[in-house]
Amino acid sequence: MGTPETDWVRAPRQARSQETFERFVAATRELLDEKPFDEITVSDIVGRAGRTVGSFYARFDDKYGVLYELVSRIDRRISDVVRAFCDPVRWEGHPVEDFVDESVRLNVAAYRRMPALFRAALCAATTDERFRRARVEVMQFCAEQQKRFLLTRAGELGCPDPSRASDLMFEFVSATLDHELLFGRFTVTCPTSDLDLIVELTAQCRHVLGLGVVSEPVA
Repeated sequence: MGTPETDWVRAPRQARSQETFERFVAATRELLDEKPFDEITVSDIVGRAGRTVGSFYARFDDKYGVLYELVSRIDRRISDVVRAFCDPVRWEGHPVEDFVDESVRLNVAAYRRMPALFRAALCAATTDERFRRARVEVMQFCAEQQKRFLLTRAGELGCPDPSRASDLMFEFVSATLDHELLFGRFTVTCPTSDLDLIVELTAQCRHVLGLGVVSEPVA
């Protein structure tokens, strides 16, 4: 018996079926760039993909199944990128500040690259256990990878508890970007540009870790 996730999305076993599957995934990705996910219908996806409603339901229970497939793919990509990024070998010869600065910059860039998909996944996670479980899993993985690296450089950190400081850095960055993604910038003193946001987040992360402040973002 399959899991709720695998029952929800029925992966194709033949090349022709795979092509149709990919058309639905691509169509949903395109539509997300045009309007919010809650306004997208199965009819929209089918029409954009140039396939039939029957062929859609042969592969997905509903439109959330396609979104789950999209989110699963990006989660796998994120996990691979984070694993490589946090490899201590990558940072040999560099101060730990370089890791912190680049981590913040890449996080902001990732949210800007696919805001519609990230927003749809975040909204789905608030109401659907399958999305919530997937999000928690990938976020915990990323947080642990970051912590594992920072603990190898604990001697460079000026904080009393490097493990908690790493988690706090992760929580601060992800919560800030999630909140902005859902609600935008609305406080009077919030950063008005990504450049300012990167500087502010980097300064806060350095402070939490007990590192020196930064006035300019990493180029």
